Amino acid sequence: MKIYEHKSYEEYVESQTKANKNKIKWVYAKEHAINKICEHKKEANFIICHGTRNGGEMRFFLKHFPNTYIIGSEISETADQFENTIQHDFSIPKEEWIGKADIVYSNSFDHSNVPKKTIETWRDQLNETGTIYLEYNEGQSVCQPADCLDASENEIRELIQNSGLTIVDNFRGSQGSAVLVCKRSS
Repeated sequence: MKIYEHKSYEEYVESQTKANKNKIKWVYAKEHAINKICEHKKEANFIICHGTRNGGEMRFFLKHFPNTYIIGSEISETADQFENTIQHDFSIPKEEWIGKADIVYSNSFDHSNVPKKTIETWRDQLNETGTIYLEYNEGQSVCQPADCLDASENEIRELIQNSGLTIVDNFRGSQGSAVLVCKRSS
């Protein structure tokens, strides 16, 4: 596992923001991947989507859960341009989300510069029956300023399992990525 080392936190945020703005209209998540998640988790009252850019995945979830509160986090100041999206670094705990989420979804884990802290933050956001759906594409994994985490799928699986989570299922998602279905370890 390699992690790009930024000179400062500000440089990390700057690189994430620049990438966000360059891809602002692009949605990585594909509707079929979100459909599979919704088939797997049939009920949800609170969903958190991390690294949402323009909120595409949130719109897909809303088709299945029209009465569910869905919030997205995006580190870039562009977050305020999109409904139910807040500017927030997904690796930093947010007190009001701890223990509340039925679903935590992200396809942006490769943007984490602190992967262990990030997965632990997401784990702590789950309620007792909550599930993390982490979409990760080893083939698109690189070590550069914006996509700063370069890891194999096996390394991601090991990190998850060493962070108090169990992978209970997996399936293929967008562009050949793996969707790792994670629950708190008992």
